Amino acid sequence: MDTAFAEAVHLTGKYIAEPERASMLGQFRHARCEAGFRSAALSAGLSPQALHTEPTGSRYSLISNNGVYLIRGNVQTHCGLPRLTRFRRELANLNRWLNPLQINWLQEVEPPPADKLCGIIVVTAYRNRNIDQTGPAFLGLGIPYDDLSDWYILKPITALLAEYHDMETRQHTPKEASIEVKDRAIPRLKTRQNKPPEAEE
Repeated sequence: MDTAFAEAVHLTGKYIAEPERASMLGQFRHARCEAGFRSAALSAGLSPQALHTEPTGSRYSLISNNGVYLIRGNVQTHCGLPRLTRFRRELANLNRWLNPLQINWLQEVEPPPADKLCGIIVVTAYRNRNIDQTGPAFLGLGIPYDDLSDWYILKPITALLAEYHDMETRQHTPKEASIEVKDRAIPRLKTRQNKPPEAEE
């Protein structure tokens, strides 16, 4: 995402003049972030997809592995929910099992499957255009509600990497070997010494 933001600023400055430069920066940023998202997936050994929206007219990137689906939110100047597109709604619906809703308590409702999860990569830009735009203001991972009304969790990538690092450290740090102290004491019964009877006077 850092590279994508830097490329967007470079391309906009090189090819687009004012007054269109400001609006085109967002377009270049979106395109480069999509490409960067897929490139990162390939580097991690995953197979990204560039799927068509319905109705057709645009495309979006999707990364999936072991039931976890990752998509990108549109670049905003805040960490709120992304634009409510059809494909985001459909993928966020995978998180329905996180908050099952049962309105009629007398009716048995089959719980939604809990083997899939949708996450959204959240990238924001600085609102103030006087701040260096060659890097994102925020980069994180969010798990949205199934109706995209809020986040279950939204964490910066740096915090997630720190947690992962801590977990890896715990798993690979050898536990201290227990020190066995051998008892070298040998129990012995005390022998009772019979004192000689005192001499009679």
